Amino acid sequence: MNWEDYFLNIAEQVKLKSKDESTQIGAVIVGEDREVLSTGYNSFPRGLDDSLKERQERPEKYFWIEHAERNAIYNAARIGVSLKNSTIYLTSGLPCMDCARGIVNSGIRKIYCKEVCTTKNKEKWVESQTKSLQLLNECGVEVIYY
Repeated sequence: MNWEDYFLNIAEQVKLKSKDESTQIGAVIVGEDREVLSTGYNSFPRGLDDSLKERQERPEKYFWIEHAERNAIYNAARIGVSLKNSTIYLTSGLPCMDCARGIVNSGIRKIYCKEVCTTKNKEKWVESQTKSLQLLNECGVEVIYY
């Protein structure tokens, strides 16, 4: 097994922690020496009551559930881990614009993601992903599709 498959397999396991009933996404951030720096999955913020069913319904859930990419970035920041020159492995397609800005500003330089959008509500994300690809390209973040 190559390193990319190894880290993508870890991301697949990480996504299983998500309590989002309709979409489970995993993210693994890896350093230059192939060390796992952080992981994240789409979830409610720490301490928030995640048992309220109305918070699982679209469009309400978009206010309450954080994306896997940003959770992985926040988890690293929480324990003081630098993400400079790191790589993020995603179980989804291109990140949304909000996550793309976080990826750029945290120092992540490479993204492994699926070539197609994997969410059930694809139409909602098309414009955001188009803009995020432009942002990532302009900021020198390499995108590798698998």
